[in-house]
Amino acid sequence: MMPRPLRLAYLLPTFPELSNTFILEQITGMLDLGHEVDLFTDTLKRFDTAPPEVVRYGLARRLRHLPVPADRWDRLRSAARLLATPDGWHRASRDALNVVRYGREAMSLVPFHTAVSFVRAGSYDVLHCHFGQWGILGERLVRHGAIDAALVTSFRGADLARHVPANPERFQALFAHGDLHLPVSDEFRRRLMAVGVPSDRVVVHHDGIDLTRFAFAPRPAAVLPARLLFVGRLSEKKGAVYLLEALALLRQQGHDASLEVIGDGPLAADLRARCTRLGLDDRVRFAGAQPQEAVARAMAQAHALVAPSVRAASGDEEGIPTVLKEAMARGLPVVSTRHSGIPELVEHGVNGFLAEERDAAGLAAYLIELLGAPERWDALARAGRAKVEAEFDTTHLNLDLVTRYEEAIERRALRSVRAPVHPETRSRTRA
Repeated sequence: MMPRPLRLAYLLPTFPELSNTFILEQITGMLDLGHEVDLFTDTLKRFDTAPPEVVRYGLARRLRHLPVPADRWDRLRSAARLLATPDGWHRASRDALNVVRYGREAMSLVPFHTAVSFVRAGSYDVLHCHFGQWGILGERLVRHGAIDAALVTSFRGADLARHVPANPERFQALFAHGDLHLPVSDEFRRRLMAVGVPSDRVVVHHDGIDLTRFAFAPRPAAVLPARLLFVGRLSEKKGAVYLLEALALLRQQGHDASLEVIGDGPLAADLRARCTRLGLDDRVRFAGAQPQEAVARAMAQAHALVAPSVRAASGDEEGIPTVLKEAMARGLPVVSTRHSGIPELVEHGVNGFLAEERDAAGLAAYLIELLGAPERWDALARAGRAKVEAEFDTTHLNLDLVTRYEEAIERRALRSVRAPVHPETRSRTRA
């Protein structure tokens, strides 16, 4: 007998988001498996530049969040209209307006619109919150009866590395009442358990990639200058400055290499200035943000991808960067750092190389070792592809996620038997 289709609500920070392809592939994967997915986000981005899957799957029709006007006074008028309805007086809606408890968050009226959206939406089996901050809101929605569903939260980076240490008390209710917590790496799993999350409610679930989109093509031997590639947001945790310094060390030691930098961000101007000071203007091309097609072409032409990630001063960290998975799936050799969950993907000397964080000399040494031994590239590439196929294939991960959802539903059902139900919590059917 086929398992019954699940009704899934996804609470997202933004949609559609170009950088979060793993979430999009999770959504479309659930639809392909026959499950029903509704999307809740208060921040909509441009649909004309969204990935084609957004249109092909009709995801705009799955948006269930009430519009949140950008103008403050329009937002107040919208909230006033909702307060004139029974849904606006639901316990979850009133809780979202608690300024004493939630301060500016409540004053923004965004959680209020979110609560009313869920009250109106109907019943679900699972509420999957993407990123810990949205798990906090999801826990309140479940606790106050806006939605009666198993609560699942994914942790991917800054949520666990920065926000939890900075405000641990904000996460206490989520950690205590969440039915399932899905860190993207074993390192993050250990951190969740260290702050008291029960081990039976923490399961590593990697962000995957669609391997059908990444054809395997090992690199040919390098023709000097060797072509290096960096792809990522130009922010501190991506560590691009240490790659520039490593490139300067390569030149000082008589090794010729060029670098293409794809991405934009707050450090773009500083990195360009650093490049000039290091005398690398003739060897570095800053391409800015590029669509996936351009990234694919750059990967096809490069000899190695470098991802020198570091822990930022703010505490922000990577989970396991998607760009590393994509490069390894394509057969592109990688050099990265021993940062967060990266060693769970890149095995030093087996399918890539790992320097220490902020170690430009180490990066340079491993680049010299890699570029000086093209006879090893094929073995590195095949080991990298095998690793991604075994542990980061989104098709297999989506099947596993359904199993996790079913376990969370069962766990919540067992807990509900033992816990009293608030009289305002009610089953709702779709209109």
